[in-house]
Amino acid sequence: MDQISQIKQKLDIVDVVGSYISLKKAGRNYKATCPFHSEKTPSFMVSPELQIYKCFGCGAAGDIFNFVQQIEGVDFPTALEQLAEKAGIKLEKHDYDPEAALKKQIYFINELSAKFYHYILLNHLAGKVGLDYFVKQRKISKETIKEFELGCAPDSWDSLYKFLLKKGIKSDDMLKAGVIVSKQSGSGFVDKFRGRVMFPLKGVDGKILGFTARTLFNREPKYLNTGETAVFHKTFFLFGLDKDKLEIKKDGAIFVEGQMDLITAWQAGIKNIVSISGTSLTNSQLTLLSRYTNDITFCFDSDSAGINASYRAIEMAEKLNFNIKMTVIPTPYKDLDDMVSANAEEAKRYLKNAIPAYDFFILTMLKKYDKSTALGKKSIMDELIPLFSRISNQVLFDHYSKKIASELDLSGEAVLSVLKKGKAEDFDEETLYPESKITSYKQNPEGYFLALVLKSDAGFSKEFVNKVKEQDFQNENLKKVFEILGKYLKGKKKAINIATLLKKFDESMQKVVSELYLWDLEGIINFDNKEKAAREINFAVKRIKLESTKRALKNLSDQIKIVETEKDDEELEKLTKKFERLSKGLL
Repeated sequence: MDQISQIKQKLDIVDVVGSYISLKKAGRNYKATCPFHSEKTPSFMVSPELQIYKCFGCGAAGDIFNFVQQIEGVDFPTALEQLAEKAGIKLEKHDYDPEAALKKQIYFINELSAKFYHYILLNHLAGKVGLDYFVKQRKISKETIKEFELGCAPDSWDSLYKFLLKKGIKSDDMLKAGVIVSKQSGSGFVDKFRGRVMFPLKGVDGKILGFTARTLFNREPKYLNTGETAVFHKTFFLFGLDKDKLEIKKDGAIFVEGQMDLITAWQAGIKNIVSISGTSLTNSQLTLLSRYTNDITFCFDSDSAGINASYRAIEMAEKLNFNIKMTVIPTPYKDLDDMVSANAEEAKRYLKNAIPAYDFFILTMLKKYDKSTALGKKSIMDELIPLFSRISNQVLFDHYSKKIASELDLSGEAVLSVLKKGKAEDFDEETLYPESKITSYKQNPEGYFLALVLKSDAGFSKEFVNKVKEQDFQNENLKKVFEILGKYLKGKKKAINIATLLKKFDESMQKVVSELYLWDLEGIINFDNKEKAAREINFAVKRIKLESTKRALKNLSDQIKIVETEKDDEELEKLTKKFERLSKGLL
């Protein structure tokens, strides 16, 4: 019997589903309101006889593996591991993560550390300053403290280090988990977190990945976070998702800036809420959130930093096809935590009445300037152009260009022209490479390059293939084509035999290669003229390298912003030098 069958034999679907939602007996089956969409009348059925579930409202259906994948937003291998652990079955690990033992140890260390900090907060004199901060200053109940396993790191050098040593944990493993650091002078170790309240950072499966810690004694930095470890990657992490994923699936996500905003709101009954932790919002975090919902409401602070963060967040989310709403905390409140503490019901109404993001921008500008005057219209357009010209969805772009025209009593053609001009000024490809006029090249340089190579002699094209690397490709399918094509070209001198090459791909990838080979290049390039052909392929190579460099610079820029907040001067200098080296490739 294979391991999947063993897990199914050991686990009952009623118990698995029932650990997430409340099931009620309904004849031979069980029923509940569906966790995957909002409904008032239960239409979600579970059959213990067939060991399957089915929602007659949204159509979700499957076995225990499908359920865990959908409810947790994870892939099959992760669902398999989670269910195997529930069933007490040890999986054969040769096909899985080679760092599994290290990750398991880090999880164990984080769990012990969290329990230590939590105990200190609630039961030890050293934690009284932290308990006063949560209970008296921030009005957090002890029930909420226990729910989030909040803690306090004593203001001493090595209390956690000594505790973990007594538990048999090695110093090297503590370093890898990020809970201790080496002494700045001499040998030995000290606790990384001292004199701080502790926020355990939990993954969607409830395992503790790391910590965020806030100073209790006005020391810098104000917030200190676990660095990158084998289990914690902050650009992929969302605080609160482990608790709120079911509510988010039903009601969409409210996105806030900090842990205390989330915890205070959660305590007040706002349960579909997540926040970032020690980093600017990233595409990876939004991609993670998209597993649970397409609806997102950004709730940012009312200061200029909060407004600027909202602009960037909305641009990122729009590109990932989220349905976006927006709200900014009104004065006199400084953040959501402040507003909820003052009037929880007002805060709930405010969040409920959030409006579509781009409508919010228009309303904000209409309040700021007088649209009845020519100068007012110009000022409104000056501020809206950089926001609206970046919209990638054509339907949204057309809708809002018409709405702006209507609000300002301008011609639709004039507004559309100005917005398009604002978009075009961001990047002028004709200026960069005026010699190349190929439309397909501009739209898809990676595909165009591969199409050229497929039509060329192997000996001729190898020179250009060697100038590009796999990591320069953004499209995963085209990256696979490039990888296999590169291996095929080794030792080849004559024209590529497309029939032989296709056999090296599976059925789905054969379609991709065939489409590239069928690109109509007649009248565009003459492969008999090696000089012109080489020039054209070189243009494609330059464009691929350019786009690759821009992506790398954007990634480095995000990393630099993160390191700046952590005041890690050594890492900042290293990243800055790397950024400068890459930047020279754009000159």
